Amino acid sequence: MKVVYIAPMELPVPCEKGAIEEIIWQLSRRLKNFVNVYIYNPTTSNNVYKLVKGLKPLAYQCDDCIIHSHNLYASLSISLLCKRLKHILTLHYPPTPPTVTKSKRRGKILRKILQFLDATGTVITAPSLYIKESLKHMGIKKAIFIPNGVDTSMFNPVKYSEELRERLLEGKDILIVNVGRIHPEKNQLALLVAFNELVNRYGYRNVKLVLIGPTSGTFRVNKESPYYRLLAEYIQKHDLKSYVTFTELPRSDVAKVLASSDIYVHPSKVEAAAPLAVLEAMACRLPIVAFNLQYYRYYLINNFNSLLIPPNVRALTKSLLTLIEEGQLASKLAENAYNSAIKHFSWNSITKFYIKTYDVLVSYGEE
Repeated sequence: MKVVYIAPMELPVPCEKGAIEEIIWQLSRRLKNFVNVYIYNPTTSNNVYKLVKGLKPLAYQCDDCIIHSHNLYASLSISLLCKRLKHILTLHYPPTPPTVTKSKRRGKILRKILQFLDATGTVITAPSLYIKESLKHMGIKKAIFIPNGVDTSMFNPVKYSEELRERLLEGKDILIVNVGRIHPEKNQLALLVAFNELVNRYGYRNVKLVLIGPTSGTFRVNKESPYYRLLAEYIQKHDLKSYVTFTELPRSDVAKVLASSDIYVHPSKVEAAAPLAVLEAMACRLPIVAFNLQYYRYYLINNFNSLLIPPNVRALTKSLLTLIEEGQLASKLAENAYNSAIKHFSWNSITKFYIKTYDVLVSYGEE
C-alpha cells in the first residue's frame, strides 16, 4: 500500500508553524512502519492542477495507492481529474459558519463541495465529533471520526525541569500556562482579566502566568500586533508586569514548560477542531481549565480530566481559585488527563485508526 499525503498548501513539514503540518508529520513518521508514505506539498508550484497531474502516474501504477488530502480544494480537483484514485480528505474545521468558515456564502460553497466529494466516493474524516455531526447534518454519508493525537514521547511529565520552573516563576510558587496564537479568538484577554482578579482582588501574589504563542503563523511574538498591544496595555494598567510573561519557544521547549507548570488554561472562544495544545497539556499531566465548547467533546470531560466552565471571566476566575486551593482535585484532574492522553490520544494509537481506514478503503476498491 502507498499513502500520498497532500499538505495544506502552506508550509513544508516538519515545521513549527501549524497544527495541520504537525498532524501530517506525526502520522507520516509512524505510518512509514506499515506503508510507503509520500508527502506532496503544493507550496512549490501553488497550483492544484499541476499537483493532481503529478499524482496521476502514481495512481495508475499502483492499485493500492491512497491519496490522503488535508486541503479541501485539492480534494475537489483530485475528484474531478483523477476519479480512479482512492481518496480520503481530513477536514480540520467545521464546514458551517462561524469559526473558520467565516461567511454563510462560503459555508454554502463548502457544503456543495463536500456533498460532491461524498457522492464521488471520497471518505471524509473528522478530528472532532462536532465536525462529524456537522457533516452528517448536511447529508455526508462517508464521515468518520478519527481523533487528533499527541506526541507522548515529547510531551511528557518527565520533561519537568526545576531550573526552568524557577526561572519562569521568578520567586513565585504557582505557574499557570497557556499555549496559543496571540489572537482575539484565543481570548488571552479573558485569561488576563481573571488572572488580575487572582492577584489584585484575592491577593494571590505567588502566581505567575506564562503566555506561549505566535501572533501569526510563526512562533514569534509580534509586538506590533494590535491584540498584543491591547494585552500589553492591560498588563501595564493593572500592574501585572512582574506576574505575566510572553514568550516564543520551539515545541521541544514548550513541552518542558508544560511539564514544569501547575495549571493549564485554554480560554479560546472558538476552535477549528480539537486543539493540539490541550492534548499536549494533558500528556504533561496538567489540570486543565477550558470554556465548555462543543469542540472538546470526547477529549475533555468535566470534573474528570478538566474543568469545563461557562465562557465568562467570573467562571474562569472561580476555576483558577478552585485549582489553587484544592490540591487534591487538581491532582485528580491532572492524573486523569495524563491517563487519557496515554491511553486514547498517543499518535501510535491514532495511527492504528488510520491504518484500519486505509485497509477498508483498499479492500472496498478490490471488491
